[in-house]
Amino acid sequence: MTPGPAGHAPTGHHAPLGAQATSDLLYLGFQARFLEAGLRDLAGSEGLHPGLADFRIDTRSIVLARAMRCATDGTGDLCHAGPLAPGPALAFGATPLEFLRHVAGKGTSPASAREGGLDWTDVRRGMIGSGAARGGTATQVLAGAALAFGNRGEDRAAMVFEGRVALQSGGWHEGMNLAGAVRAPLIVVVAARRTAGGSVHADLEAVALSYGVAFAQVGAEPPEHLFRTVAAARRRAVHGEGPTLIELVHVGNEERWASHDAFAERATAEDGLSEPDLDAIRRAAAAGVEHAVDRLAKEPGPTARDALAPVCTDGPPPPPWTRRDPPAPDTPASYDPAEQPHAE
Repeated sequence: MTPGPAGHAPTGHHAPLGAQATSDLLYLGFQARFLEAGLRDLAGSEGLHPGLADFRIDTRSIVLARAMRCATDGTGDLCHAGPLAPGPALAFGATPLEFLRHVAGKGTSPASAREGGLDWTDVRRGMIGSGAARGGTATQVLAGAALAFGNRGEDRAAMVFEGRVALQSGGWHEGMNLAGAVRAPLIVVVAARRTAGGSVHADLEAVALSYGVAFAQVGAEPPEHLFRTVAAARRRAVHGEGPTLIELVHVGNEERWASHDAFAERATAEDGLSEPDLDAIRRAAAAGVEHAVDRLAKEPGPTARDALAPVCTDGPPPPPWTRRDPPAPDTPASYDPAEQPHAE
């Protein structure tokens, strides 16, 4: 199958999203704001790694991911949050407590502290995690999943969030090439910072053109615009019109929150949401995050058996290791791998 011509994907416009979508986005935005503050406090008090003291949550990623078809029974879309986690994961149903457990390496974390990075895997909710530092591989993996969706004629698509560095990975280009060639229902969001010479928009648009996929650029537009841009890209994808590459242009953190606040104002002024309803949404989001922050200190760390449980084998490992480097051919008979410092 040959790809159709590349071009600009349909973009959103300023229009009401409906009561349910508006309430969801407001709740998730408030949740992200309170979670970001909680992360900073925990990092400052040594409850989390101090490197998280400056952690920021891009609320735009929440809006983009929420435009996908989320489900809790394994029949919805797939999403790799990557470097934008936990934003997209929150949109797909992850909770603040799950994220805090994950980054704190608690035994109660979704994978019992066996996954790195900022995201984790929960197939039933459509979340695909990866501990890869540089990225790129997830695009390749989700391109394959999207191909399967298309071949089975399912109303499902895959979304992957990557940083600009992913373009240095061969896996990223292989995934884009595959998706473009077979018109797989894939949406790739690349978070791109502005360079000294301005935007990297032209570079990414050229990449999209080279792979025969549609292209869109979003930045400081209202949440309604971001939501409808992805909704349009998803419709194109599941109808066999091919993938979309979306450039998420860098904006300041204050600008992101200002956009969310303006969205809340429009919801109460134009979309029929009452002030008491908005306050209830805000308080519910705050309560959930407060519970997660308070609960984290009570969460246990992983046991050696749980943290090192088999993840790549189908048999029980010799405790406490899941795998070991094989001994060299001239290793003495008294060699005990459990006593070697390089055992993984």
